[in-house]
Amino acid sequence: MTNPGSYKTVIKAYDEAQTEIQKYFPHFTDLIDRYRWDVVVSYVFARIEFAKHMTIYCGIVKLHQTDADLSWKAVTGDYLSRTRFRELFRTIFGKHISEPLLKKLESAEAVRDKHVHGKPVTPANLRKALVDTLKFAEEFNAFVYSVAQFRPFADLRGFKGAGKSLPKSTTRWILKGMNFQLN
Repeated sequence: MTNPGSYKTVIKAYDEAQTEIQKYFPHFTDLIDRYRWDVVVSYVFARIEFAKHMTIYCGIVKLHQTDADLSWKAVTGDYLSRTRFRELFRTIFGKHISEPLLKKLESAEAVRDKHVHGKPVTPANLRKALVDTLKFAEEFNAFVYSVAQFRPFADLRGFKGAGKSLPKSTTRWILKGMNFQLN
């Protein structure tokens, strides 16, 4: 997508996003109305990072039947870099995230990184990053649903179903096999 020309274009992209995406980013339009673009980008990326953690957590618990509490501690205690997220995703879900999907996120991440590291970023680039993240969230939801039947950018109640979890002792071995550092 070319750079959105104004805030109206960004709000239109949000309004056209799926309902679950709008609910996942509930403060999106309010922040646009009240704050500078960099504040909105910070908010959106905080929510994206949370969705990444939830993707890994839900995948481990749902697909590998691990103990929820121990899995949560492992995931929240992990430094989930971009590379680590991709590696864990492949390990847990048995699939790579497609390059076109990653490109949408990488483009927005590049803008975010410049902003966070004090480099100049144009409002047009910040607007484009916001629109790209909305598209990424929709497409990532569809992809994860196709491989694991849950959507990370949505309400995750009931994501696991009624399955029984493995004991903590077995969960520890599974998490160690995924290269989580456990205390």
